[in-house]
Amino acid sequence: MKYIDIHTHSFPDTLAERAIAGIASVSGDIKPKTDGTVSGLIRAMNEDGISVSVIASIATKVPQFDAILNWSKTIMTDRIVPFASIHPEDVSFKERIEKVLGSNIRGLKIHTFYQGHAVDDKIWFPLYDAAQETNIPILFHAGFDVAFAALDQAHPWRFRKVVDNFPKLNIIMAHMGGWLAYNDFLRDMCGKKVMIDTSCSAGLCPVEVAREILSRHGAENILFGSDCPWGGQKDHIRFVKDFCPDEKKQELIFYKNAERLLKISAPEI
Repeated sequence: MKYIDIHTHSFPDTLAERAIAGIASVSGDIKPKTDGTVSGLIRAMNEDGISVSVIASIATKVPQFDAILNWSKTIMTDRIVPFASIHPEDVSFKERIEKVLGSNIRGLKIHTFYQGHAVDDKIWFPLYDAAQETNIPILFHAGFDVAFAALDQAHPWRFRKVVDNFPKLNIIMAHMGGWLAYNDFLRDMCGKKVMIDTSCSAGLCPVEVAREILSRHGAENILFGSDCPWGGQKDHIRFVKDFCPDEKKQELIFYKNAERLLKISAPEI
């Protein structure tokens, strides 16, 4: 079996220690599994048999776009697929998307808690409109966030407005459709035109709920993800196998859906 992890995080070597420590200080019982560097991620991938990892960066300020894009280009390999990020207040979003696509970057990451505007805030709409015209995948944080108490900026119900207004937008809702909001995903978004990933859900999303999501949303719409370093990759392999014992469906979740989405072929390792 090949494995493409659609949802991981790493930082430049000069920032990794500080970034990991800062997030760990508010993450409660969720402890980092790597040192936050790309080399640390690759060591974890080799240990757990992961073919490819997507590294999702977040632009918390408008000027960070260029630094993220330039770093992403330096770490891109057949095993590391970086996603860029555009801030919602960036008026140059069209040019940014063109630069992303021209750099062979495969997707974008949006995390509304760190970017200051709810997922259905109209400030995002021009960016969504431009993104859906290119079909570039956008990996969204979905559900609650351990560092932001009970805020609902990315709750599943908010994605209904996004899908209704941008039906061609290539959406990935992380964390089984909503971190600690799994039943809300079932109620509000299950069956709609979105993909979800499994990241940071092992041990948190009840297996019976995950099976219901699989049954109603379909294996073809689920992507394997871990949220490494905040979720263990091997733990999430076991989680998928627990809620999806069918090997053909496992193939879709573990790598075939991601190969189609990212337009890549995962290497054998």
